Amino acid sequence: MKWWEKTVEYYFIRKFIPDEMILSPLDGEQEKAGDAFLSSNERWVVLEFKKDLESLSSEKKKYKSYDIAEAELSPSDSHHFLIYGQIVDGNFGLGGKTYFSNKPVSNISAIFEAGKGKEEFISYLEKLIEHKSKVGESSGGSVGSYSFVAGISKDKKITCCMNLYEFGLDHGLKLEPKPEIKRDIKHERSGPSMGM
Repeated sequence: MKWWEKTVEYYFIRKFIPDEMILSPLDGEQEKAGDAFLSSNERWVVLEFKKDLESLSSEKKKYKSYDIAEAELSPSDSHHFLIYGQIVDGNFGLGGKTYFSNKPVSNISAIFEAGKGKEEFISYLEKLIEHKSKVGESSGGSVGSYSFVAGISKDKKITCCMNLYEFGLDHGLKLEPKPEIKRDIKHERSGPSMGM
């Protein structure tokens, strides 16, 4: 059986996002109701979709230093997941684990119990972005364009979903990494030029 990263994302959406959930932008009175709806989310999770288990290592190239990011964020990544496709007993399904700490998720629906409150979630995102490579070096597009943010209600249901970049816009965050400062080191020459 062959599948792609988008297959995994679509499978997740069809399985866990309610059909009645509004996925289109709202305007006017609907937008005001939508804003109240978004603020009713108790917790937030970040999901990164990958084709399969072997594809997970490709995430490492998104960081200035993955090892440093892992050391800082691993203790607090219980709401940040890698979701991937897999074959179990001949059927396509989803596997998952926490992003840095690599704790396996036995049942994908369990991620809806692992969200963080808004302030703690935003604090984690800000730290995460500090470790990301600059936009041109990440795996294409905006830093948050491929991360899926889901708002989780009190009854453990997804009530909204957007990419990380959109979440940042909605909450007044600048979720782009700061460019690395590269310094030119000039070496003083103190000796004969040796004819050069």
